[in-house]
Amino acid sequence: MVFLVMYPAVALLAMFIVGVIIILLRFGPVICGVRHHALPDIKEWEDEKAYDQRVSYA
Repeated sequence: MVFLVMYPAVALLAMFIVGVIIILLRFGPVICGVRHHALPDIKEWEDEKAYDQRVSYA
């Protein structure tokens, strides 16, 4: 009986959480203000600049 009372609330909570996840996946970079390009440009990959990094030994 308690399950029948709690079911609508649990279903709405689950749909709300799924909706928030979908919105964050779609508009996450805009909302959070992160970089627009997570990976280097294709030109940098072709020139292998993405792999070239200076290593400092301290």
